[in-house]
Amino acid sequence: MEDSEHNDVPESAVPGSLPIDSSLNDGGSRKKLLIPVAAILIIIIGVLMAIKASVQKETRLNLQPVELAEGAELPNFTMTRLDGTKVQVDDLKNKVSMLNFWATWCEACMEEMPSIVKLHEAYAPKGFEILGLNVDEDPPKAVPPTIQKFGMKFPIFMDPTNALTELFDVHAIPLTVIFDSNRKILLIESGSREWDDDEMHQLLDNWLN
Repeated sequence: MEDSEHNDVPESAVPGSLPIDSSLNDGGSRKKLLIPVAAILIIIIGVLMAIKASVQKETRLNLQPVELAEGAELPNFTMTRLDGTKVQVDDLKNKVSMLNFWATWCEACMEEMPSIVKLHEAYAPKGFEILGLNVDEDPPKAVPPTIQKFGMKFPIFMDPTNALTELFDVHAIPLTVIFDSNRKILLIESGSREWDDDEMHQLLDNWLN
């Protein structure tokens, strides 16, 4: 009687069975891994956006609209340069500052800009500074040609979160607020005007002395 031998039969030899491709299993595993990774990334992005929105909202809430009246004191507000860097108004150390809300699409703003440039040229050496607050949709793109056109040599800022627009309760431009080194409001001008005139020169002479 012959001894029977037991041999393992390969799965591929079993009728009706299909060979198993390990590469298919690897591909399926990779797909299963990619799905949760993508979901995690979406969650992280959502959280970061929520944090950014919360910070911007908190910034706006911390700066309530100021009383725009001569003699009122402004808070030490923060401005954003065109390159994204920030500066507080107290750090500028000006004797008298002129905050001017403007935009390149504003005809009245463009009409008064030459007189603003002339006024700055005359009084900047005495401690007077213009703070141009541009409210264009894309200031870094819109402002440089205007700077070159008018020869503007004073700093230009932007308001990416609308914090200053809300702080000064701006409903129309140009809006100009002049204040001293203690942030006390000296003059408010809603609308355009001729800035380089005898009246303004007399006022600045008094404020700067």
